[in-house]
Amino acid sequence: MKKEFRVGFILRKLILLPVIVIVLSLMNTGVYGESTPEPSKRIVGYFADWNIYLEDNYYEVSDIPWDKITHINYAFAKIENGKIAIYDKWAAIQKPFGDDTWETPLKGHFGQLIKYKEQYPHVKTLISVGGWSLSTYFSDVALTEESRAVFADSCVEFIRMYRFDGVDIDWEYPVGGGMSGNITRPEDKQNFTLLLKCLREKLDEAGEEDGKKYLLTIAAPAGSYTIKNMEPDKFHQYLDYINLMTYDYSGSWENFVNHLAPLYMNPDDPASPQRKETFNVDWTVNEYLRLGVPAEKLNIGVPFYAAGWKNITGGENGLFGTAGQALDNKMFHFIKGLLDSSQSGFARYWDDSAKVPYVWNPTTATLYTYEDEISLENKCSYVLDKGLGGIMIWELSGDYPANGGNTLISIIYNTFSKDSPNDDKYGDIDADGDVNSTDITILKRYLLRKISKLPYPEREYLMDLNKDGAIDSTDLSILKRYVLRKIKEIPISQ
Repeated sequence: MKKEFRVGFILRKLILLPVIVIVLSLMNTGVYGESTPEPSKRIVGYFADWNIYLEDNYYEVSDIPWDKITHINYAFAKIENGKIAIYDKWAAIQKPFGDDTWETPLKGHFGQLIKYKEQYPHVKTLISVGGWSLSTYFSDVALTEESRAVFADSCVEFIRMYRFDGVDIDWEYPVGGGMSGNITRPEDKQNFTLLLKCLREKLDEAGEEDGKKYLLTIAAPAGSYTIKNMEPDKFHQYLDYINLMTYDYSGSWENFVNHLAPLYMNPDDPASPQRKETFNVDWTVNEYLRLGVPAEKLNIGVPFYAAGWKNITGGENGLFGTAGQALDNKMFHFIKGLLDSSQSGFARYWDDSAKVPYVWNPTTATLYTYEDEISLENKCSYVLDKGLGGIMIWELSGDYPANGGNTLISIIYNTFSKDSPNDDKYGDIDADGDVNSTDITILKRYLLRKISKLPYPEREYLMDLNKDGAIDSTDLSILKRYVLRKIKEIPISQ
């Protein structure tokens, strides 16, 4: 699932941290400095500890774009003997990083999280419990008043010991629908609510003693079947916010080729009426709203990975076809690599109904469905339009780890950090949230016919900077003047 190798070296030498902290204090930057405005919405990123074992996608705490997110969920802790427990001790508390020595009391990712929070105190860290493969014993800990109290007390002890700001419960799923070995009961539906109530009470008691607010959140399912096995209308009162897992609407478990995370329904989808209606972000959000969850408590989840199939027959450029074989998930940067290579045979397509892209190779009959800059921009605007709480990312390492960039995260941050989601969009040819010399180069190459089309055809109207109905040398001149700050805004009115 990981494609490219990166060793994050910026700030890796943590011996410099005290100096950096002093400098930041002298600059009086506070939580966010003038150059890094506070985002108006939550930007929650899951950090997967297993990425340190993947040689072609090495990702550490130091690689996280700390200045562009608001919350980090560490994935994952497990349940052992009715209590929260570290799943991978080497990754979490033992592996040395930076200036760690044998005398360092807390090493591993947990130690790194604590060190980086000294620089970025605005970022809240949460320990996420469960996930797809570690939800086996949730039903047991939720079963009785006593078992709930034992688990909740252990969570309080855990976050105090390792200096987390809260707990994220990722039970996949109450009553059923998760891994075949999970313990499930019909009463999970009610017991999940009781478990969250108990956690809220214990965390609030600890918060009063410690003089801080401890967070309680969950990762919540997107499908109609799993939503019916919970009580969002009752348990949302105990939560600070809810991360909706609005992805995996389609994937490797089936041979029907459809979108991974469509924003809206495509009316041409040949699936059953129930699936066509409910397998999209908009339906999921509206269902939670219908159940009484406040909009500001909902974060929509976005995938930084792609699902794929090959040997596809039928469909339109593979979409809605039947696959002969499912492929392993790939990171976002892998898809970017396919599109950047003239030899890959892949071309990008856009579903204007679902508002998401996919790439298709007709020679190998291979398709990947994924999230890109444009679809993510649409989802950020959707969050703003619906008054939702923010965006949740699964997971952080998919965003250009080898090249040092944070393309998708930058789009989220830039959108949520502006007074208007449409600021500076005219002229932003590469959809990175900024108008700069790269956009000038792309437009110049397009006008000189060095490239046959702009990167995102559905955004071409944003290149018409004088709004005369044509993209020509006048627009290039306007773009150059804007980047050089000789004019203050675009487009130029006629």
